[in-house]
Amino acid sequence: MGVEGIGDYAETLIRVKARKLARTAASPEVSWEDFAQDMRLDLWHRLSKFDPGKAKFETFVARVVEHKVASIIEARQASCRDYRRCRSSLNDPLKAPDGEPDERGDMIDQDATCLRTGGASRPADERVDLGEDIRTVLAGLPPELCGLCRRLMKRTPTEVERETGIPRGTLYESIQKLRHRFEKARLKEYL
Repeated sequence: MGVEGIGDYAETLIRVKARKLARTAASPEVSWEDFAQDMRLDLWHRLSKFDPGKAKFETFVARVVEHKVASIIEARQASCRDYRRCRSSLNDPLKAPDGEPDERGDMIDQDATCLRTGGASRPADERVDLGEDIRTVLAGLPPELCGLCRRLMKRTPTEVERETGIPRGTLYESIQKLRHRFEKARLKEYL
């Protein structure tokens, strides 16, 4: 048996996969040993599910390790963790509103909202303009679409469906109408 009782084949496979993942994941903060440890732990937890009547041990190990690699890649590429989304650092020097140099991180507004489209909050003047544009669109909506839009600002469509009792098909037709209105007002990027 190899390291931690999982076998030489398993340990060799994990080491190879972890090193390849560390090279391709472009993540200097995570070493191949960290990836290997995650794979070992996952395999260790799943060993009780091994059935020699269904597959050879090596096949079972290969599938478990491959699935773990895929889940690591998927988690690292999730948009909320994707390092490519924001091309700036919180340590970047910026000019504060008073004209003095400051770092981006020191200028983050506590009540700033992070819009889905950009990942980083927008400047205050742009948020004011956006608010005015949204109010203009809302003012031109029929009352039922305006109410739906306000609900969707705070809830998911499923929550709105449960809360209002509106059938799913009707709800999504209304959402399409809202989308059309916002796109017509050139606010598509904020949807």
